[in-house]
Amino acid sequence: MSFSVSDQLKVTLFDVKKIQYKSRVIFDYVQSCCTVAYIKKGEVTTTFEGKEYVAKQGDVMIHRPHKPFNVISKTDGIHYLFNIDLKVMEEVDFFSMYPLGKVVKIRDPILYEKKFDELRSIWLQETNEYRTVQSSFLAFSLLHEVIESSKFGGKRSPNEEYITDRFNNVLHYIEKRLGENITRDELAQIYHMNPVYFSRAFKEIYGLTPMKMVKKLRLLHAKRLLETTDYTMEVIAQKCGFCDSPHFTHAFRSAFKISPSEFRKSIKNTKRGFIPTLLDK
Repeated sequence: MSFSVSDQLKVTLFDVKKIQYKSRVIFDYVQSCCTVAYIKKGEVTTTFEGKEYVAKQGDVMIHRPHKPFNVISKTDGIHYLFNIDLKVMEEVDFFSMYPLGKVVKIRDPILYEKKFDELRSIWLQETNEYRTVQSSFLAFSLLHEVIESSKFGGKRSPNEEYITDRFNNVLHYIEKRLGENITRDELAQIYHMNPVYFSRAFKEIYGLTPMKMVKKLRLLHAKRLLETTDYTMEVIAQKCGFCDSPHFTHAFRSAFKISPSEFRKSIKNTKRGFIPTLLDK
């Protein structure tokens, strides 16, 4: 049995590029082709059909044609991406017939990056008479890696732990302002929600009200400062948003059943206990 590839599969490669950015925010973006974006560096929240996914270093995001999506990153990042239109029987989108996950963890990032560099090199050779054929073959090779990675369990679905929490931005907001006064209304405003409804929805996800979460994050930060710094109790109380040292001590003891000073002493004793063992080696 024989067949003509042109009758079965039509491929058009539009662009191959590397993107570096400080932060990235794209809302409701729609394109006429598919984008396969590999994350060389960074972490991205991508939203598709009402579901959120986290794509990390070594992952590929697949943005499908004619489907709006969001991309949000608050950190530095580098993406390797190519735009491709892939049709079966010249009219059916390949990714609708052979659906892959929105985010796929690549099984061999080093191999994928090497293949992408080959593709990028060929793509830039505009005077190369074989450029179209070679770049198409290399793009297929990258798609093969994505498909194989998905088969090997790299597909990330919205039912897995990689999904972002609905109020993930609130947690980041709190962590950056632990030493400041934070109110429920202020947190609700981030999502333009009624404070009562926001508090109820937040608790359904985390099991804590927003303000109890603020307190929890403050105490965890205080614990880290006790373990890693020599700050006084007054300084730690200030950095973690407690009005003074006695309030901080009371809250810490209530949460961990030990005072901050006792906790710090136990940490120092534990560290000293390890020293002879390490020196004996």
